[in-house]
Amino acid sequence: MNIPLDTLPNQLAKLKGRKSVVVFCRSGARSSQAKGFLDQQGIPNVFNGGTWNNVQQLLKAS
Repeated sequence: MNIPLDTLPNQLAKLKGRKSVVVFCRSGARSSQAKGFLDQQGIPNVFNGGTWNNVQQLLKAS
């Protein structure tokens, strides 16, 4: 699911109870901010995937 960083506070209910969450963005900067915010909110197992290209490569490898 795509959740823009500026709407993340309003979307927390969608993430609670998930086994894990991978955050990513075009450059990796916003994903780092998102991970920090989700960690502060007590969302467990949040992973910073970095850039969209990194995530695409990981998906292709699995």
